[in-house]
Amino acid sequence: MDQDKFLIILKGKDKTSKVVSYDIEGSSVDIEFLGGAEPYTYSIENVVIKENPTVIDVTNKAVYCKDIPIYGIKYMLDFSGTVKIIFNKEKSQIYDFKSLRIEDNSINTDAAKDILKYWTEISQYTNTDDESGAFLRKEYENLKFVSLNSVLGCYINKEPIKNLPFDTNNIIFPFKFNLSQKQAMENALKSNISVIEGPPGTGKTQTILNIIANLAIMQNKTVAVVSGNNAAVKNVKDKLEKDKYNFFVAPLGNNKNKESFFSNLPQYDISDWNSDIEESELLEKINGLNSHINNLLELNRQKAKIQQRLSTYLVEKQHFEIYYSNQKLEGIKRLSFYRKAPEKIISFLVDSYFAKENGKSDSILYKLKLLVKYGFTDFKSLKEKEIDIILNLQREYYNLKIESLEKEKEDIQNKLDKGSFDDLLEQHEEYSTVLFKHKLYKKYHGKKIMDFKINTYRKNFDKFIETFPIMLSTTHSLRNCVPENYLFDYLIIDESSQVDLLTGVLSLSCCKNAIIVGDIKQLPQIVDQAIQDKISTIDIEDIYNYFKQNILSSMLSLYGDTLPRVILKEHYRCHPKIIGFCNQKYYNDELIPFTKENEDDEPLILYRAAEGNHMRDVTRGERKGKFNQRELDVTVEEVLKNPRLCVEEISDIGFTTPYRKQVEKADSMLDDEIECDTIHKYQGREKPVMIMSTVLDNSRSGKIGIPFVDDPCKINVAVSRAQKQFVLVTHNWLFNEFGKEVSDLIRYMEYNTLDENIIDSEIVSVFDLLYKEYSDKLISFKSRLTQNSKYQSENIMWTLLNDIVSEDRYNSLEFTTQVFLKNLLNNTDRLNNAELNYVNRNASVDFVVYHKLNKQPILIVEVDGFTFHENNPEQLERDKIKNSILSKYDLPLIRLATTGSGEEAKVKNKLDELLNND
Repeated sequence: MDQDKFLIILKGKDKTSKVVSYDIEGSSVDIEFLGGAEPYTYSIENVVIKENPTVIDVTNKAVYCKDIPIYGIKYMLDFSGTVKIIFNKEKSQIYDFKSLRIEDNSINTDAAKDILKYWTEISQYTNTDDESGAFLRKEYENLKFVSLNSVLGCYINKEPIKNLPFDTNNIIFPFKFNLSQKQAMENALKSNISVIEGPPGTGKTQTILNIIANLAIMQNKTVAVVSGNNAAVKNVKDKLEKDKYNFFVAPLGNNKNKESFFSNLPQYDISDWNSDIEESELLEKINGLNSHINNLLELNRQKAKIQQRLSTYLVEKQHFEIYYSNQKLEGIKRLSFYRKAPEKIISFLVDSYFAKENGKSDSILYKLKLLVKYGFTDFKSLKEKEIDIILNLQREYYNLKIESLEKEKEDIQNKLDKGSFDDLLEQHEEYSTVLFKHKLYKKYHGKKIMDFKINTYRKNFDKFIETFPIMLSTTHSLRNCVPENYLFDYLIIDESSQVDLLTGVLSLSCCKNAIIVGDIKQLPQIVDQAIQDKISTIDIEDIYNYFKQNILSSMLSLYGDTLPRVILKEHYRCHPKIIGFCNQKYYNDELIPFTKENEDDEPLILYRAAEGNHMRDVTRGERKGKFNQRELDVTVEEVLKNPRLCVEEISDIGFTTPYRKQVEKADSMLDDEIECDTIHKYQGREKPVMIMSTVLDNSRSGKIGIPFVDDPCKINVAVSRAQKQFVLVTHNWLFNEFGKEVSDLIRYMEYNTLDENIIDSEIVSVFDLLYKEYSDKLISFKSRLTQNSKYQSENIMWTLLNDIVSEDRYNSLEFTTQVFLKNLLNNTDRLNNAELNYVNRNASVDFVVYHKLNKQPILIVEVDGFTFHENNPEQLERDKIKNSILSKYDLPLIRLATTGSGEEAKVKNKLDELLNND
C-alpha cells in the first residue's frame, strides 16, 4: 500500500508497507501481505485503516514527543489524529498527535537574524578554557533553530516576561532559608525569567539548592545549573554530595567531566528515607509553620538591623568621647528632664537652636516652654555655658540612644524566644527534609540505574533525564550535553555577572525558564576588546553588545523594572565591620549582617608602605606585568608576624591583588598554604583573613594604572572575601590623592579602627547619626514654624544637595544642616577673642558636605539671602569672622547668594575640585 495515502495498523503496529490489499467483511478484515499466499483475517477491532492524510509542514521547525526532540524527519503525515513520521533513512513511526509538540523557529525576523549573525561572527575569535579550539564557532554555526518556547527566543525577540501558574503552598526548604531567599523562590516559580541578586555572603548557593529541590523533586521538572566556569557549579555539586543528594545529579559539561561521570555512575542507599508520615500530613505541617515563621523571620531581621545601628552608634560614641575629652569642659550639674530619652534631647536642641536664631532665648515664653516640655529650669547655665550644655546633651544622647537600642533588641529577642523561633525553624527544616527524602525514596528506591554510556546516553535521553533531572555544566558546554533542540524546564545561571553573552546565549537556547543569579556590583566578564576591530557588524543594539554586556546586565537592560528581581539582603559571611564598607559604599545599606561582633575584634588592619616608588613594570618577555616588592616585604615581615592576625592555621589566609604578576611574586615568597590569586579569580571564594596589595605607586606608570585598580567591582569583591579580618597593604598616599574607591576604603578603615591620626586631626568628624536626626528635625520645624524666604531658600538648597549626592559620582558623600561651628573644630587655639566669642555664641554653618565613610567634612555651603546678608552690614561682619575661622582650619567654603544663578554647577565644580585634590 502507498504509505503516503494509507495507514494500516494491525494490533497496534504499523503494517502499511507490508500490505498489498485489504477487504472488510462485516466484523472482520482480510489482509493480503506482500509475498503471502493467502489473505489473513483479522477481527475488525484489531485493525485501524486511515486514508488521505494531511501533510504537516515541519520546515524550519522542531518536533518533540513528550519534551524529547525527534530528529531526521523527512516528512510528517496526519491521519486524523494519528501522525506518521517518515525519517530520512526511510524508516517510519506512528505517534498520537496529542503526544507531539511542533515549535516554530524564533529566528524569523531580520532583527533576530542580525543579532545571531553578530554573535556568530565574534565566535570565530573566542575560545574557552576547557574546550578544544573553535568550540564556540562550531556551536554557533550549528545554532540554526531557536525554539519560540525558549528563553533565548523570548530574549532576542524582546518578548515580555511571562507569568506562570503559581502556588505558594507545598514549597519546602530542606536547606534552610530566610525572607529574601523565600521571595527569590516565589519569583522563580511565577515568571519565566527572574533575577536573584546575591551580594557577597548572602547565601546564593543555598537559595539555588532550595529552588532545585522544589523544581526537580517536588514538581518533577528538569533543571540545568550552569556558570561561566566549573568552580561556581562545583559549589552546588559539593553541597549536594555533602548531604548525599548527588545521585540524581549529572555533573557534565566538558569531555573530562563527562568521562569522569559515566565511568563512575553514582550509587546510593536510601532504604531508610521512607517516611512513616503521609505526604499530605507533612505538607500540612510545613504550610502550618510558614505563617508563624514568616513573622518571626521578620522580627529576626529587625533585630539584626537594630544590631547594625547599635554597632554604628557605638563607633560614633567612641569618636565623640575622644572629642569630648579634649574640650576641657567645666563641670556641669546633671540636667533635669521630665523624661530622659534621645528624642527628647534632640527636641531640646532644636528648640534651643530656634530660640537662639530668632532672638528669643531670654523670652518668658521660651523659658516656660522649656519648663513645661522638659522640666528644665537652669536658664542661667544655658545662657552662660550654652555650648558646654549642648555638648553634654550630645554625650547623653549617645548613652540614651545606645541604651534604647539595646532594650529594643532585647524585647525582640524575648518575642523570638516566646515564639520558639529556633525550634520552629528546626521543625520546618526537619519536615522539609523528611518530605524531600521521602519523595526521592518513592522515585528511586528499588530502581536500578541504567548503564548509561558517554556516547549513547543521548539516544535514551528520556530515561537519562528522568534518572538525573538536574544537570550541571558550564554555559558554553550545555548544548553539547543534550540532544539538539532539547529544552530544560528551568535553567539557573550562577555568577551571571561573569557570564559573557556568547556563552550565556548558548545556555538560554536550552531552557523554557531561566533564573539568573548574580551581582552586578561584583566583577563582570572579561572580553577581548581587540575583537571589535576584526568584525564587520558594528551597528548592534547595546542590549546585545558582547563588549558592553554580560548576561545579567543585558537582561536588566532589556526588561528593566518588569523583570522580577530580588536582592538577597541577609549577610552571613563577613564580620559586620568588613561588610559594612561594601554595604555603605555599594549596596545603599540594604545588606543586613547576621554575623557576630565582639568588643575585642580587630577586623580591619591598614599598612601603608614607606614613601618611595616601589612598583616595577615588566614590559619585556612572556611574563609581563606590574609588581611591588615593598608591599610583598611588608606582607612577609610585618603583616604575617602581626600577633593581632586572627588565624588558627596558615591556610586561613588568602592573598589577593589586581595584578597577576604580583600573584606570581607572592606565590614564590609566601607559605604554600596561603592561597594567592587575582581578585577576578577570588570571586566566589572566601577566607577567614584576606590580605590585599594594591601594587601601584606614585610613578607615571602607577598613576596610569589607577583606573584598573581603583575599580568599584574589584574593591567590592576583594574586601568581601574576608570573613574575620581584612588587611590592606598600599601606597602611603597615592590613592588618597588620585583614587576614589581605595581612598574611601582607607577612610573607612581609619574611621572604624579609631586611627589616632584621624581622631587627633584639627578637623573633627561630623557625627552623622546625631546630626542626621537633628537635621531632619530642623527641616521639619523650619517648614512649619516660618514662611519667610530665608527658610524656604535653605529648604531649596537641601533638596539640591540631596539630588547631587544621589548621583553615582558623588555616592561617597552625604550632607547635614545647621552644624555648630565649634563641633567642627578640635580646639580653639587658633582663634582670637572676637572669633572665640563668635564660636561660643552658638554660631553654626548652613550645610556640611562630608565623606560618608569617615565623616570628614569636604565642603561648607552657606546660603546668603540678600536681606539678611548682602543688605545687612552687621551680618557681613559676622560672615567675615566665620570665613576667617573656616580658613584657619582649612575647611573649604562656598557661599551661594539667593540672587545668583547656576548653583548646581557651582557646587558640583567645587566638589569635583576638592575630590580630585582629596
